[in-house]
Amino acid sequence: MEAQSTGRVTLDVRGAVAVVTLDHPKRRNILSAPMIRGIRHAFDQLEKDTAVRCAVVTGAGTAFCAGAELAALERAAGGDFGQVEEIYEGFLRVARSPVVSIAAVNGPAIGAGVNLALACDVRLVARSAYFDTRFADMHLHPGGGHVFLLEQAVGRQVATMAALFGERLPAELAVRTGLAWEQYDDATLVDEAVRLGDRLARHEAVFVRALTATLRSASATGSHEAAIAHEAYLQRWSTTRPAFLDGVRALREQVERRTRPSS
Repeated sequence: MEAQSTGRVTLDVRGAVAVVTLDHPKRRNILSAPMIRGIRHAFDQLEKDTAVRCAVVTGAGTAFCAGAELAALERAAGGDFGQVEEIYEGFLRVARSPVVSIAAVNGPAIGAGVNLALACDVRLVARSAYFDTRFADMHLHPGGGHVFLLEQAVGRQVATMAALFGERLPAELAVRTGLAWEQYDDATLVDEAVRLGDRLARHEAVFVRALTATLRSASATGSHEAAIAHEAYLQRWSTTRPAFLDGVRALREQVERRTRPSS
């Protein structure tokens, strides 16, 4: 599929993986109104594509996303908080998507740009990347679920160091604290993210979405018993899919090859 550009976002579907690129490098891919509209449109489109199993979110140029427009924050100081809430939609659209997402953080993720990365299910980082919440530096309380998502990702201590004490998390530290899965050379980051997403091509889209939803809701399930009931329902459903028997037969063949006496 040929890459499509809407507003400040480019959508490039590469088989099972849709690459969503924030494309306003001159302004470090800030979450402006056109950028937010572009993100929403890109996810509307990729969710309709039955071939897509995974979305990779990245930035053009040397930044991932430098956060909110300062003008929107200045208007909030004057009592108009509406534009700040609109900025939330830039990353909440990603979080609400049933498609599993990978943030390919190619450079600085700042403020609401950290929220965008946290909205994704997996984060991969370029060696030049770093995470800087920046809110406390402006005497601004974090918003959009920033603290909740950050604490879920890295725990209370690291979240406190980042959000309250203003510690910047470069790529190596982000991996060490669990904020990111792995770091890669800047030039290969997006290809590595696409390669990871391609692993899901062998699965039905409905299976990937079901397991993604279970993973996202696991911490809110409430009890082990509730989790057992929920997973039993979906496991029973998965056994009715043709792909399940194909998988069992393939595994059986592997076992039989290993145990077959050599001649």
